Amino acid sequence: MAGRLAMFFVGVSITVGFFCYAIFSVALEWSEDRVGERRILFDRDLAIERFLSGEKGKIRLDILTVAYNDLSLVPPDLTKYIEGKNYYLGETKDSSYSRMLYLSSYTDKGVSLPILLESEIDQVEFTVEERGHAISKVLVWIALLMLSFGALLYKLSQRLIEPINQLTQQLETRRGDISQEFAVSDSSAIEFQMLTNELNSYRSEIKSLIQREQAFARYASHELRTPLTVMQGSTKLLSRTEKNEFQERQITRISDATYQMSTMVDALLSLVRYERSRDEAPVRFLEAEEIQKIVEQNSAQAIEKQLDLSVNIQGSPQIKASDAVLNMVVGNLIRNAIAATNKGKISINMTEQKLSVRDEGNGLTESYDEQGHGMGLLIVDHLCRRFSWEFVLENLADGGCEARITF
Repeated sequence: MAGRLAMFFVGVSITVGFFCYAIFSVALEWSEDRVGERRILFDRDLAIERFLSGEKGKIRLDILTVAYNDLSLVPPDLTKYIEGKNYYLGETKDSSYSRMLYLSSYTDKGVSLPILLESEIDQVEFTVEERGHAISKVLVWIALLMLSFGALLYKLSQRLIEPINQLTQQLETRRGDISQEFAVSDSSAIEFQMLTNELNSYRSEIKSLIQREQAFARYASHELRTPLTVMQGSTKLLSRTEKNEFQERQITRISDATYQMSTMVDALLSLVRYERSRDEAPVRFLEAEEIQKIVEQNSAQAIEKQLDLSVNIQGSPQIKASDAVLNMVVGNLIRNAIAATNKGKISINMTEQKLSVRDEGNGLTESYDEQGHGMGLLIVDHLCRRFSWEFVLENLADGGCEARITF
């Protein structure tokens, strides 16, 4: 930030120096013209006095100025400035020299006569070298002042943003560590001290929230797993007894539902379980067998509706999610597709980058909420955000809907 301020000040300095150069040049030229005009006006009075005393034609007033009361004697290179004019006061700008001209008239014994004064003003004005020398002196002083102010601003900005640097360094070195508080020097501005206090307040709230989530995960894990374990054990005992076809089908449904509930509990608890570093989770390949198993576990309703479930595996993406999380995400998408489709086919496609579930149902309604299409998709969206996956739910051009996850 200090470097950016310095660069900004350098740009401002260059702009100010350019304008100072332009203003000083214009002011210098303007002041020279005004001095020349005043001087020739003083010479005018002397010339009129000499013409009234009897001198005629062309007279030299001094080493610089010549006066005429007969315009036919005026050199041809000057007549172009006064031709057709009764009054003129200004400087001529020729390539080799410049002259200050004054044209007017005076009265001699009731007769109006013209008077022209020519002054070699370039003899007393600044030369190009002198003008450049004067401007360079001004620019040097301006540059020295700008450098001094720039160095002062750089030092001041460094001191002003020092608390920001301290907080940034503490954020980088204490990443993931919520036990230590932020601190800045006592000499810092009040605004930075207020910012530090607010950061510590937020960190304290986050710490309290994480502690509550950890406690919830511990207690909920125990309270929910105990009845699930009982249900699984009872289902296994029932499966060993003699039973008819109807009873065997019900036991299978109970077993599948218990497994789905177990994986759902694992996935939901993962949402509130505090992980110190999610990047340390092992990377694994999502294999075709796992997708096939998820499809089989969620195909009961599809079999009842006589829907065709098609699985097309073209690649194995790399993921960090556990089996429970993936079961919940993909299972939700498959169950939603089955619920939205009365007849036709449901396609599950997977490549190295994407997994999609397509159905041939009625598609999304106009009142579809992007935040979730039921609690299931809301959880799916939350899990996808957690693992930095892109989740998209959209209508297809030829009917139906596609749920797509980009890993």
